[in-house]
Amino acid sequence: MEKAFELSHILYLVLLVPAMIVGLILIKKYCKTKKSVNIALAITAGTLFLIIILNRIGLAVWGDKYNSPDIRLMLPFSYCSFTSYFLPIFVFALWKNRNHAVFHFLVYTAFLGGLAATIMPAQILNMPGDKNIFGLRTLTGLLHHTLGMFLALVLIVTNEFKPDWRKTWIWFLGCCVMITFGMFQIQALGMENSMEMNKPFIDGSKFFTWYWAGPLIGGGFVMSVALFCEYFPKWIAKRRMNNAELRGNTK
Repeated sequence: MEKAFELSHILYLVLLVPAMIVGLILIKKYCKTKKSVNIALAITAGTLFLIIILNRIGLAVWGDKYNSPDIRLMLPFSYCSFTSYFLPIFVFALWKNRNHAVFHFLVYTAFLGGLAATIMPAQILNMPGDKNIFGLRTLTGLLHHTLGMFLALVLIVTNEFKPDWRKTWIWFLGCCVMITFGMFQIQALGMENSMEMNKPFIDGSKFFTWYWAGPLIGGGFVMSVALFCEYFPKWIAKRRMNNAELRGNTK
């Protein structure tokens, strides 16, 4: 069985991580106008939406480790697939205001889920019939997580989205929406694994489940990222100002 940090996963990281870094640097440097920012976001969001559709088609046709082939698998049934569907849609639909409340849930979910799944893709690897990560379902599963994280970072570096720790409550509201959606899929559509609500957050734990552990831990992550994005640039600017004053006083 393919495991995290084996050859194909390392190759994926070696190729994708530098590409993401270079992409962010180029976008930050050259996308100075609203038009250029919109083009960069449209390309990224469009690619992400295409990848998640290919991934869902693959799951619907061949199934995955937990589900037999089923047309219902075209629906988003996890936090990350839900985000990969709707984040690009709202990037296009709310192009005039990408700091809308909905992004204060989707951006963080895409970033957190993408980071976790790119580094430790335990749930994505070893799809039945895929010998390594370059099978359709495995590769598109990795890519939609990674591209979701990249799209979230593009929204931040272009200042289209501005993290705000005061809006952390929106994260919990978004979790309520996803849990409700998951409960509908479980009760009405018979999709037992929807949103992984019945799975333990830590293996072997019957109490510490995704039902409440995911939103709680995610809320701490959201608060930390928002505080960092708001205050770290101010700290850097203050240090530069102090250094400039010190150089001026020594002349």
